[in-house]
Amino acid sequence: MRLLNRIYAWLFGFFWLPCPVCGREFGGHEAGYGALISVDGQRANIVCDDPECSHDAAVMNMSRGFGQAVNPARGNLEDAAK
Repeated sequence: MRLLNRIYAWLFGFFWLPCPVCGREFGGHEAGYGALISVDGQRANIVCDDPECSHDAAVMNMSRGFGQAVNPARGNLEDAAK
């Protein structure tokens, strides 16, 4: 199944990169469901759509003083401290 996603990403010009949290490769066409890890307050890296990665992104952001993980499709995610 991942092979089909990889081909789709390549055919339509989407990125195909590893998740910065878990390392699983995913494509830009799947990226609307992942959270963001803040890099410096203005830039961010997107994580895959795995709920554990979204939680870990929130924890990383809070440990760096950025608050919560942000999901472009759903707004702020649940506070990682909960």
